[in-house]
Amino acid sequence: MTLVLALATFITSVISGVLSMAGGMILMGVFAFFLSVPAAMVLHGVAQAVSNGSRVWFYRGHIAWHVLWPYCIGAIVCLGLFIALRFVPSKGLMFILIGLSPFIALRLPESIDLDIERPAVAAGCGFVVTLTQMLAGASGPVLDVFYVKSEMTRHEVLGTKGITQTVGHLIKLGYYGTLLTAASAELHWLVYPAVIGAALLGNTVGRTVVERISDEQFRTVGRWVICAIGSVYVGKGAWELAGF
Repeated sequence: MTLVLALATFITSVISGVLSMAGGMILMGVFAFFLSVPAAMVLHGVAQAVSNGSRVWFYRGHIAWHVLWPYCIGAIVCLGLFIALRFVPSKGLMFILIGLSPFIALRLPESIDLDIERPAVAAGCGFVVTLTQMLAGASGPVLDVFYVKSEMTRHEVLGTKGITQTVGHLIKLGYYGTLLTAASAELHWLVYPAVIGAALLGNTVGRTVVERISDEQFRTVGRWVICAIGSVYVGKGAWELAGF
């Protein structure tokens, strides 16, 4: 089991390192296939915090810091809501939300101005993205919507998304890690260093690939990948809710 989870982490970290999306979606789904929702949330939080955190280091010179502060305000408000409600999603609901997120994001009217470089939009982004992470585990497609109309280069997108995603995964890890102690009993301690090492290695490989693609390829390929994965997860979620 540890080897399977580590391999999945490596592959998805490569994908996430190249596209700055999709990797978290794939990994959350893989973990949820093998683990309960609490355990999957905790392990996914560890893997993605390390993966995104290493990306922050790689692209530290390209981070748009003015986006981070209002983003964190929105994220903290969302965390407060979850602490008050102590809500935990079912596995079926989680899969459906992961799967639907890219389609909802792509169907938003183009007239909506969701440029994350605007403080009010960044705060709203922090709330919505954190909400998605807490319910579905992954939020890449939703977060990506807020970058479409920005003037950032792919390097700035990678660095800035990396730090906002790291914040979100640490919040998720803290919430589920303290609320659901059963997750720690389900996961052998060796899983954590294996997943952390795989995330770092995968992100390093992804960085070498991203330097060889254009900004247009960076955006176009990502849309196709997340829609294909989303379709699979919606089907899995419906299957779970039907009780099969």
